[in-house]
Amino acid sequence: MERVKHHWKRVPSPVRKPIILVAGVSVTLAGIAMLVLPGPGIVVIFLGLALLATEFALAARVRDWSIHKVKSGIDQVKRKQ
Repeated sequence: MERVKHHWKRVPSPVRKPIILVAGVSVTLAGIAMLVLPGPGIVVIFLGLALLATEFALAARVRDWSIHKVKSGIDQVKRKQ
């Protein structure tokens, strides 16, 4: 895995970023579609955000905010039980 990361980071940023953008947006949109279609929509959305967060700071902030909200929701449910 480290070998793949090493080679991937050697790819020039103007090539790497569009590839990550297309892949991340595609995965995220598939997750959004899975919210109404059969499939693990929320999980796929988080995977898309994680993919985008590898190259884009905005996606990292959205991912971190989402994780914080999910953890807060879980804590609220645990307190009510």
